[in-house]
Amino acid sequence: MSYVFGIDLGTTYSCVSYIDEYGKPVVLKNSDGDHTTPSVVMVESADNIIVGNEAKRSIEIEPDKTVQFIKRKMGKEKDTVTLNGIEYHAPEVSSMILKKIVNDANEELRQTGVLKDGEVVKDVVITCPAYFGMNERQATKTAGELAGLNVLNIINEPTAAAISYGVSGSEKKETVLVYDLGGGTFDITVMNIDGGEITVVCTGGDDELGGKDWDEALMDYVTTRYEEENGEDLTEDPDFVAALYGDVEQWKKSLTSREKVNISVNGPAGRFREELTREKYEQITADLLNRTKNLLDDVLGVAEKQGYPISKIDKVLLVGGSSRMPQVSAMIERDYHVTPVLSDPDEAVAKGAAIYASNEKAYNDFVKSEADKAGVSVEELQENNIGTLDLEKKFQAATGATSTVARLNITNVLSRTYGMTARDENGDLRIYNMLMINDKLPATKTDKFVTSCDNQQGLTTDLYESRSTDESIPLEDRKALTTINMELKKPVPKGTPIEFTFSLDNSGLLHIVAEESLYHSRLDTTFQLSNQMSDKELQSALSRMASANID
Repeated sequence: MSYVFGIDLGTTYSCVSYIDEYGKPVVLKNSDGDHTTPSVVMVESADNIIVGNEAKRSIEIEPDKTVQFIKRKMGKEKDTVTLNGIEYHAPEVSSMILKKIVNDANEELRQTGVLKDGEVVKDVVITCPAYFGMNERQATKTAGELAGLNVLNIINEPTAAAISYGVSGSEKKETVLVYDLGGGTFDITVMNIDGGEITVVCTGGDDELGGKDWDEALMDYVTTRYEEENGEDLTEDPDFVAALYGDVEQWKKSLTSREKVNISVNGPAGRFREELTREKYEQITADLLNRTKNLLDDVLGVAEKQGYPISKIDKVLLVGGSSRMPQVSAMIERDYHVTPVLSDPDEAVAKGAAIYASNEKAYNDFVKSEADKAGVSVEELQENNIGTLDLEKKFQAATGATSTVARLNITNVLSRTYGMTARDENGDLRIYNMLMINDKLPATKTDKFVTSCDNQQGLTTDLYESRSTDESIPLEDRKALTTINMELKKPVPKGTPIEFTFSLDNSGLLHIVAEESLYHSRLDTTFQLSNQMSDKELQSALSRMASANID
């Protein structure tokens, strides 16, 4: 039997899930017997990579060989880290995490008889934050490919969580808000669900906000109190601070279930002890919680403009390990008068991805079977025969439309705004936004611009990504995603109209068409991402991955 898998590639923890013989999503255990694996990598040597708990313990011992929170660098302009003297791009480091959790999944599945000799975890759906832009999504896919996986799709973490919670696949219509506070990222999504139809209304978040920041706040408090009591600044000793982080994380977790915890620090200047209450801890981290509230208010404001005020939201789902903190649910109940649902925050995303992957496989197998019966290709069946909608109806009827088999149709929205540079009436360059954040996907927009000088033989424009909601924004010092060059058949006078069309599909592929009106010179290109590994870098990474032992 051919299986497909869902992977939650998290900032702090990652895991793999699949649909078992009973149709239930199951998260597979790693070699330590845990369902989640710390997303921490230690490069002991170029040929020996350690991932998970052992690597996490090495942060304080060998910090120059170890990295965590690599997800925050995915798709960024500066995405490299140096480990044990070797420079790695973020997708390669992430591929090491994927390789580790997949190797462990293979081992468990073989031991339980699910996989036969020669079978391996191969076809996967990987999740990412809903607000990830094209660069980050492509980097995530690259990580999967470097790990030797066939990446069927990249889907949003909140959508996967909603699928896991079972709000899809039934006849019930619900509007759901997902509040996803993970270890390193924060994500909010409002979605409308009607059976197997999942329509994202709007999304927002911050890729620099997560449980790590709560750790940092508590660390600052502890080191400040130590200096007040003992007269020594612990932050001047990075090795000691690295060792202290483990205690800080444990104290934070303890305060999730307990009203108070005894903290103790044995530093070079003596011992510091204090009873820390949950109330005090929540005061220390109040500004971080308020940051999530401000972002939540922004998303709710957009949702309300689209006809979904808070009064029409049926369910608030809490996802991500950091959403366990009592201050999160207390804030939502107090400020929004809604009781949120917290269930399986560590595994929901991977399970939802597995359900989605299983649905897609079942549907694709059904379509292939129908095409074989008709003696045509899948493409011919979909385009010239009975159409996609009729196929979906037949599929629902054939499967009985159960929640783990029914066809899931996901309509997403743009997580970023995309625009291009052009000159304004004063001759100054500005960014004119074409596709706007929270526009429904697939999205298309056409606009006209004019040439800026006589005898113009071509044009150059830069493409930008932002979270702006304005039609145009100043260029300032923003970093372009890429540069687009268009050659003209013949020189044209100043003011010649050129029509640009931007189209973005559900997979995140941007198609740009431009045509000038005088001689009909035409540009037709697919957007090439910047901030990605070059072919040479990819080949080097593939070679390293092939020779490295990853455990």
